[in-house]
Amino acid sequence: METCGILSVIPAPLVAICIYLLLRFKFPDGKFGLLHKAFILGIVGIIPIFLFDKLIVFLHLTSLHSLNRTLFYSFVLTAGAFELWKFLVLRLLVYPSKQVVKPIDMIVYSVIIAAGFTSAYSVYALYFAPPYINVCLYAFTSGPAFVSVALIMGYFTGISLNRQYPAIDMVTGLFLAVVFQGIYRFCLLTSDTMLLYLATGGVLFTGLTLLFLSLRKTEDSD
Repeated sequence: METCGILSVIPAPLVAICIYLLLRFKFPDGKFGLLHKAFILGIVGIIPIFLFDKLIVFLHLTSLHSLNRTLFYSFVLTAGAFELWKFLVLRLLVYPSKQVVKPIDMIVYSVIIAAGFTSAYSVYALYFAPPYINVCLYAFTSGPAFVSVALIMGYFTGISLNRQYPAIDMVTGLFLAVVFQGIYRFCLLTSDTMLLYLATGGVLFTGLTLLFLSLRKTEDSD
């Protein structure tokens, strides 16, 4: 197995472990069952993605012979499927929980779900990734990309906790996550290194900005 292939598997589990240890340190008597479930269901998401990929191949939608095909594959068939699964876990498992009361809580769970999903997908990609994906580019950018997109989805889903019409913020979070994930996947598919690094940096900046805003709101409410 190539070095880049091994490196591509490391970021997501490492992020999950760091978050878990940080929470364990901050809340030594806390309950982490929901966190475990969120991570596991993130991993389980690779099953529908595997089946969906088989359908895509059967329908010959992996033949990216034009810009339109590449855009459709990046934003709809890949980003749409990935982020929809993460959103469903976040909405159906985490959102109704009484343990989640602040936007920062939702952000943490969003990152954990994404870490579980990306951990499984990174292993899956070692054997079933499209041949036109540069494994080294994926290895160096997958960590910042998945964390940033999860921060964006988690922020908007989090602020919906205190809204009269939460569906608007939820849909906004899902939509932005798909857009940013789609941009990342498009750059990855086209192997445009400069554009990929710029896009990853832009998504990371956006995600960290929303995280900062969420932390400020948490401090102000305490």
